[in-house]
Amino acid sequence: MKKQNLRYMKWIGKMIVLLFIFNFQFSIFDCSAQRVSLDECLEKALESNFSIKIIRNEARMDKNNLNYSTFLPTLEGTAKQTQTRNDTKTENSAGEVNKMSDVKTDNYTAGVALNWRIFDGLEMFTTHEKQKELLAMGELAVQQAVENLILNVSAAYYNVLVQHHKLMAARHSLELSNERYDEARVRYKIGNRSGLEAQQAKIDLNTDSSTYVRQKEALKSAYITLNKLMNTDLQMVNYVQDTILLGPQLVLGTLEQKTLAGNTTLLIAKKDQKISALDLKNARAVLFPTLDFNSGYNYNKTDTPSSSTTLNRSNGFYWGFSLNVPIFSRLQNRTKIKNAKLELENTELSYQEAEKETLGDLALMYNSYENNLLMVNFEIESASVAEANLDAALEKYKIGSLSGIEFREFQRSYIDAVDRKLSAIYQAKVSELSLLLLSGDIRGSFVSE
Repeated sequence: MKKQNLRYMKWIGKMIVLLFIFNFQFSIFDCSAQRVSLDECLEKALESNFSIKIIRNEARMDKNNLNYSTFLPTLEGTAKQTQTRNDTKTENSAGEVNKMSDVKTDNYTAGVALNWRIFDGLEMFTTHEKQKELLAMGELAVQQAVENLILNVSAAYYNVLVQHHKLMAARHSLELSNERYDEARVRYKIGNRSGLEAQQAKIDLNTDSSTYVRQKEALKSAYITLNKLMNTDLQMVNYVQDTILLGPQLVLGTLEQKTLAGNTTLLIAKKDQKISALDLKNARAVLFPTLDFNSGYNYNKTDTPSSSTTLNRSNGFYWGFSLNVPIFSRLQNRTKIKNAKLELENTELSYQEAEKETLGDLALMYNSYENNLLMVNFEIESASVAEANLDAALEKYKIGSLSGIEFREFQRSYIDAVDRKLSAIYQAKVSELSLLLLSGDIRGSFVSE
């Protein structure tokens, strides 16, 4: 009776393990899930990502600021009404006293004034040019944000693929551990092996089960990261079914040329230089005289019923020119010009520094890129050999010519080789995308696999 109960419990345990594997397979590799390509993920992210929306709104603000307001006159209309009530007392030289209570006076004024600065040392022209450069800088900021988002979404997308393949490897290892456990129990029953082998096989089975659960969690986390970038449902999974393909090998010399010509950070630094040069022109403009044209129409009316003059009214049109010549401003203008020159020099130095840093980053990244490509070849071969060794080890284990501990080593080698292969491919792809980002070519050269 006890033996029957023992066999029954072992049968239940086996069924639980099989259900465990089946449920995880079904939940992760649901064939009914709609496939979403990398291009579609990028399109979704560019449409709905909050950071992109914010930076685009800031660019629209710069576009709104670009107008011809600095060349146009100002026109203002004013109107005012005041009433005063006073008690008055007057006394003349003859001693006559005149008192009045609640003397009311109403005053009405209205007018239209036109002010037009005709010449201001060309500051209006440089201000307009500065607005153009600020708009171009805002567009470059949008471009930079888009490029960074492309890189982040692509890296997150490929990470999902990596985690999918790691889960497949963990599932395969779990199936082998379950098969090994069944084999060990059968041998124990017929007396070919001790119970220690079955116990160790059970421990390894539990370890692989835990690894499988953790890998499933890693896959879900990878999906959440991708969903956050696309601003979509965080719990959406099972829509990435793709392959990581590396593009043609990049050439360092070509990348350097493209980086100097099209790197967004360097382009922004160049715009900063132009803006500083325009600020210097504006600072010098204060040394020139200004010429303004003024014109308008005024209306004034005062009602004083209790006075000998009960009504006083004036109205009429006026116009004229005013010339303002700066003579001495406590050296403030000279100081502004000197500081503007220093600011221009700083932007030139900043560009040179940014150029050196960018080219240095490019060289370092290209070195990693080349090494990653070599690693990919090595690790793909190692993973293929490890898988073949594992299959051969399993056959030897089944016929009893290989111990469970030795088989476990082959199993671990297989998992490690698969992890290294996937990591090498992922790192090579991320390095490739990073190089395209630095060269300013990530949008034009990007092709989804």
